[in-house]
Amino acid sequence: MDAPQTFIFATLDELAEAAAVQITTAIKAAVQERGHCLIALSGGNIPPRVHHIISILPLRTQIPWHALSIIWVDERYVPFDSPDSNYLLARQTLLDHIPIPSDQIYPVPTYYATPELAATVYDRQIQALLATHGGQIDIAILGMGADGHTASLFPNHPALNAAANQHVIAVSNAPKPPPTRISLTPSVLNRSRLVLFLVAGADKAAMLAAALHGPHTPTDIPAQIIHPTNGQVVWMLDTDAAANL
Repeated sequence: MDAPQTFIFATLDELAEAAAVQITTAIKAAVQERGHCLIALSGGNIPPRVHHIISILPLRTQIPWHALSIIWVDERYVPFDSPDSNYLLARQTLLDHIPIPSDQIYPVPTYYATPELAATVYDRQIQALLATHGGQIDIAILGMGADGHTASLFPNHPALNAAANQHVIAVSNAPKPPPTRISLTPSVLNRSRLVLFLVAGADKAAMLAAALHGPHTPTDIPAQIIHPTNGQVVWMLDTDAAANL
């Protein structure tokens, strides 16, 4: 693993623009090198801005959508049409505006009767996709909460201890609503070629400084658990989030 890179932007708009360019470049490189690209999307406040930029000119026509497969870093255990759904957010801000084949979009199947069953089914899908993508996610887009959580991996939560062979886990009693979620595990996120942490806001400043420059305590700061052995971590921050660095 190369040392993490950190980039600081004056505004949220500049951060989103740079992230969109970085994602576009990484998709093109993956397709050129391996013929396809697997990207994991997240919810939150920044991704919709990024989605908008890559779904319009000039970037929209630069991305080989036919070679792209999309999965989710995490999802709330809610119906696809729920306002809490990360899939709905991505559909409204990205998927409805790009020419990607529908069978290359893999939302978390939250329509199963229990979150555990949904996680089991998604685990199989992720395993199959990784098998056709060289065992790695090409691009994982992550955020970080003011509590240090990333994906649906929360401080001192049992989900942090998922077995190394687990790709997806059901998360119950999450401290942030909705409390029932489904998340990729640390082990599968650490099989990413590129991890982009997109973080903005003054409420993140203290935790961001601890995550990047404090002691390594991933049980308390789950964002620290993301350290792919064969990948690059890039932190893209606005000045408010970076205020304590």
